[in-house]
Amino acid sequence: MLVNETIFKAQLGGIQSSINWKTVEPFVKMAARTFRKQIGREFYTELANNQSDEDMAELADLAKGIEAWQGYDLAFPHLKLKVGDLGLMKSSPANSVAITKWEYVDSREANMTMVDKLQEDFYQLLEEVEPESWKGTEAYKIRRRLFIRSASELGRKITLVGRNSRFFDVLTTYIERAENSYIRPLLTNAVFDVLKEKWQNGTELSSLEKQLINHIQWALAYLSLYEAYPYLPLVVDMNGIREARFKDGTREEETASDKLKNSQKQALWNDGTKFLKNIETFMNDNATATQWAAYYQKNLLNNDFEADDFTDKPHVIL
Repeated sequence: MLVNETIFKAQLGGIQSSINWKTVEPFVKMAARTFRKQIGREFYTELANNQSDEDMAELADLAKGIEAWQGYDLAFPHLKLKVGDLGLMKSSPANSVAITKWEYVDSREANMTMVDKLQEDFYQLLEEVEPESWKGTEAYKIRRRLFIRSASELGRKITLVGRNSRFFDVLTTYIERAENSYIRPLLTNAVFDVLKEKWQNGTELSSLEKQLINHIQWALAYLSLYEAYPYLPLVVDMNGIREARFKDGTREEETASDKLKNSQKQALWNDGTKFLKNIETFMNDNATATQWAAYYQKNLLNNDFEADDFTDKPHVIL
């Protein structure tokens, strides 16, 4: 675990400077286990033990922030109650006022906003630095299993989703679906698999390959949202299907009308297919018998022959 009592209180600042460490320690441990799974045990150990340079020190600090805020939010719902032999009780010290529902909901959302921001900053720096101890882990390959790796990369292509790592985690299923439904058939299996292997392993990419991946990311940003769109407002579990609504005392977010939802879904499809066309145009311009040969053989080879020109000839062969 990267976080102890001193680090926990330092990361949260004055928000919970007087909290009893024993109260939140189990939740911080849970957050530490989750984060360790995300980045891999090997690199997690490296962060804990090796902060020899400025980049590793900053990564370690961001990691501590993630653990501290995630653990704090896990503990948050339990801090308002005390459980004893007499049952559940709520403390009410003198000169204190119970918070309203909207204040509680807003505080939970603020906690997770901090986690989102710290996670995105952590992964952005990690992708820039790419320590060898990180590149050798299975977590590195899992992180790069999709052509869009993070909420930051998604947000740079489609700004309406912002930098929400929780939303991105849900969307990964649909990014993978869009890759297999739209990108793989367009590029051909051979081209797709070779490019994906280079991307996953961190192999040096050529200028054309970098341009192709950029085109792919543009298409995936819109097409993954298009694939996910029918399921986003719904919660499905053993209790049935329910529609998610937000109502907390400071704002009310009404469910969008069917007309507006259909309009937005159509816009996502239109933009996604436009970027697919950009990929096709790029491949047609750059694929050769040696560069992306499978695509060239499937789509371009038969178009390269020159027809006989019978202009100004006295006879035409029919």
